[in-house]
Amino acid sequence: MKRSLLFAFVALVVTASVLSPVAQAQRKNLTFIVNTATIPDTLKATDNIVVVGSGKPADADSVMTSWGAGQALTNIGGDYWKTTLGFNVGDTIFYKIRVRSDGWEQDLAGGDGGGHRYYTNVTKDTTFPVQFWNNGPSADTQYFRPWTVVPDSFISVYFRVNLQAVMDNGSFGWTAKDVDSVGVRGAGKTGDDLSWGPTTYLKQEAAPTANGSAFKIGPGSFFSGRLKFRKSQWNVGDTIQYKFLLGYNWGRDELQAGKPNRIFTIPVGKADTTLHWVYYDNTAPVLRANGDSCTVTFQTNMTTASNNGSFKIGSDTVQVQVGFFNTADSTRTLNLSRQGLTNIYKGTVKMLSSSTKNLDYQYYLVKAPNTIREYFYNFQFTGTVASEQERRQFVVPGTAGIFTIKDTVVGLSDGRREPYFASQRLFSRNVTVTWTVDMRPAYYQIILGHDSLVAGQGTATVVHADSIKKWGVGINGPGVNLPNVLPVTDWADWNSIMVSDTSKRKMWDDGTHGDAVAGDSIYSAQFSYTTTNNIGAVTKFGIQGSDNEGGFGNNHLDNIDDSGPTAVVAVQWGSIDPVKYNRWNYDTHTPITTLVTNRPGVPQVFALQQNYPNPFNPTTKIAFSVPSQMKVELVVYNILGQKVATLINETLSAGGHEVPFDASRLASGMYLYRITAGQFTSVKKMMLLK
Repeated sequence: MKRSLLFAFVALVVTASVLSPVAQAQRKNLTFIVNTATIPDTLKATDNIVVVGSGKPADADSVMTSWGAGQALTNIGGDYWKTTLGFNVGDTIFYKIRVRSDGWEQDLAGGDGGGHRYYTNVTKDTTFPVQFWNNGPSADTQYFRPWTVVPDSFISVYFRVNLQAVMDNGSFGWTAKDVDSVGVRGAGKTGDDLSWGPTTYLKQEAAPTANGSAFKIGPGSFFSGRLKFRKSQWNVGDTIQYKFLLGYNWGRDELQAGKPNRIFTIPVGKADTTLHWVYYDNTAPVLRANGDSCTVTFQTNMTTASNNGSFKIGSDTVQVQVGFFNTADSTRTLNLSRQGLTNIYKGTVKMLSSSTKNLDYQYYLVKAPNTIREYFYNFQFTGTVASEQERRQFVVPGTAGIFTIKDTVVGLSDGRREPYFASQRLFSRNVTVTWTVDMRPAYYQIILGHDSLVAGQGTATVVHADSIKKWGVGINGPGVNLPNVLPVTDWADWNSIMVSDTSKRKMWDDGTHGDAVAGDSIYSAQFSYTTTNNIGAVTKFGIQGSDNEGGFGNNHLDNIDDSGPTAVVAVQWGSIDPVKYNRWNYDTHTPITTLVTNRPGVPQVFALQQNYPNPFNPTTKIAFSVPSQMKVELVVYNILGQKVATLINETLSAGGHEVPFDASRLASGMYLYRITAGQFTSVKKMMLLK
């Protein structure tokens, strides 16, 4: 054989032996599906979840060797993650799941005896069953589930909720005792664990026991549990509504103020599933770097609280809690000290906060064994978290350092007003209480302010003043003593408080049920209280049974007079939000028929603008400007020259101004309006069309 042919033959033999099925190992794919619902942390789809092990690679690029970097998994929805790797036929692999860089799971039972997951003798492409990250502390089996086994006639659905923000900020009335009251309700069917009636309670999750530094969220902020659903009652693709709540009574449930319920879908094959964790009320903890050192002195006057019977000077304790919503490096509690024989209480605390940003805080009454939060609503609030509007705020000076916060203003709407509380004293006798609400502020807000009363909860948004009398008024809140209807600590569903049954929450303007004068727009209702009830009563009023008086969490607080067998609590609609209801004087109980508003940016010259809209029915606005402070008179006349209204007759500052005109009592037709300001006079026409 020639030399060249010999070389070719040898090369062919070698090539054939390399490509031989006997000599070339076969490669098979293993697909890993991991569920991280058992991790007490806020994992995101961008986090690094890896599978790490000691497999023998099918090629040099495999990452499943020598417990090295591992293979990252891809998030496929919620807490589910997935990846596929190739291995040689006959390989045995040992592996674990790792979170981020150092969050190793706990050892498992069985396996290789070392606590690892394993798969022996790879022979075919295989997709593993879902494997849950093992948080321990017990050594679970490789394919364990975070719930007990039930008959195959049920679907197991794992619910998870994070209450970090609620716990940080004390919102929804949270206290440490509430760790046993976190639950879920929803639209389950007969035989399911989910119902709009009884609460199914969840369990507080344990913190990780190894490499805890890998987890950012505080221990105990996650709550979870399995609920069972009968397969026979559900079809694949069916949707089920639900929501989380604290305890049994409505009123501490999430997603109030018209927010939709949560929804999940029955999965393909009616398989067991976990629902991705959510924040309670969709409110995430506020993350802020607080690096500015502050020494803060809190000073408040307890005269208002003393006068309304909720605080006893000299014997009760008032404290301030500061740092809510992560506005300081931690939440601190400070007892304030009485200053001599005055009603002033003070205290100083050091903390880290952020210059030029809000510091959130709240006053509390300590009356053993209870700690009672003040009733406060921030009318100037501009944030997005509803519960934060119930906290006081103070902007930290640009240089931080040492500063004092004084809450000593007497009033309804000032952000620095004195605190007051619901009295915890029980009635000293049985008392029949007549509740009255003056609805005239609502009428005038619509007529003069041209506003609508938007329903935060319920369905009735009031656009026309006539709707108030037509739809009627109801009273809601735990202050309404209805032991035969709902627990006295509860709020009724806003759409159900207006019913014909007089034992419930409908109010009356017909001379009955304690109503003094029929048709005077003051509505009344009567309820009986016993020596088992607190005299501190929280209420709110609604038109057609909707929460359309004020914002969510903004309620009336009245401490009832129990000196006699009967009492009257007289409330003015909207007094809980005098900034919104600016067409009514709550001190004089009279309407504010003119509201002059400074209009910045308008040239400072004499000018009278055309009213708008024009024509109008029955309200319009008139704008004008003056170059300096002076007396201004703005008068409306009919076509015969008769004066029908004086809109302005007072001294105004320089600049642009605007005033509304309500012609609801006038007939259709042409009218004139004239301004007189110093030597300046101007007249314009406007048309009323009804």
